[in-house]
Amino acid sequence: MEKKNIICVMVMAAILLGGIFILKNNTVSVAATKINVNIGGKNFTATLEDNASAKAFAKHLPESFNMSELNGNEKYKYLDYELPADEKKVGTIHAGDIMLYGNDCIVIFYKSFITPYSYTRLGKLDDTKGLKNAVTDSDVKVSFSKKRSRKISLNKTALKLVKGKKYKLKLKNAKTAKVKWSSRNKKVAAVNKSGRVTAKKKGGTTVTATYGKKMYKCRVTVVDKKTADNTAEKSQSSDIVKQETDNNSTSQDTIKEGKDMVLLINDTEVEVLWEDNESVREIEKMAEDKDISIAMSGYGGFEQVGSLGTSITRNDVQMTTSSGDIVLYSGSNIVIFYGSNSWSYTKLGKVINKTDEELTKLLSGSDIVMTIKFK
Repeated sequence: MEKKNIICVMVMAAILLGGIFILKNNTVSVAATKINVNIGGKNFTATLEDNASAKAFAKHLPESFNMSELNGNEKYKYLDYELPADEKKVGTIHAGDIMLYGNDCIVIFYKSFITPYSYTRLGKLDDTKGLKNAVTDSDVKVSFSKKRSRKISLNKTALKLVKGKKYKLKLKNAKTAKVKWSSRNKKVAAVNKSGRVTAKKKGGTTVTATYGKKMYKCRVTVVDKKTADNTAEKSQSSDIVKQETDNNSTSQDTIKEGKDMVLLINDTEVEVLWEDNESVREIEKMAEDKDISIAMSGYGGFEQVGSLGTSITRNDVQMTTSSGDIVLYSGSNIVIFYGSNSWSYTKLGKVINKTDEELTKLLSGSDIVMTIKFK
């Protein structure tokens, strides 16, 4: 009887251990969010917690303010906004801990000690070397900013080519082998698997570099030699690219031929580099059925605002806009900027063929009509 019990216990232990092993090996690791923290002029990196408080704080970055001294072990600052809190007794504070006290006080600890207080964890400095010297004995300036990754971008977002010529587009900071190239209208301009664009006939098209889940677009305009020569006589513009013909190029297109979605301000057509998101796709679908005309009114001396007439998908983020930015506000209003503003918007696109001065002249002074259509 005892022997049977021992066997059962061993079997159960094996099952439990196996279950633990399975759970452990099926744990999904979440990529940590890194930020930069400058304390008294010394740079540190920190890892944010995977919680609502830390995510909300990250949306406010960059932040910079003076933090006050307290108890010879911490610096604190009462924010002018509140964050979601989930306070718990932490027991032991470790040097480098970044905590939220209450729902609006951020604290950086520079010494380790035991505490009876409750906090919400925001993150922790990755390395505390030099922290004590950085904080000094009094108030200290602290800056928080998102850790910048190497920006991926096209070497050109607008390209003018003479018919028969070629130009090599490059997606900077991307792994070349993983970039997929395509042309919306290969009869106007084709692109091969390495990004070399071949100008076929007079007209316009969009060449797209797809990398992962993101798309990077370049507006390509093809002109004939006569037009190019006339342009060269009138100005010394260098945007007409004349490259040597490469007979070894082969085209690879994955997007069907079609029209481009264009934007008119009153009767002036402007080139737009549209975002690749659900909001833009819904606008495209609307514009395919019929032209979208929006009566817009000037506001604040830096933007024109008009109602789309319906609500569409939104994914608002805090941003600071610049001249030419086109955004969705509150899910149903389109805004085009000729100045700058900081607010929460969904980015739709950006005008790429007008200077700040040209946009100001085009958008300021009176109400306008914006038209979105396929051409």
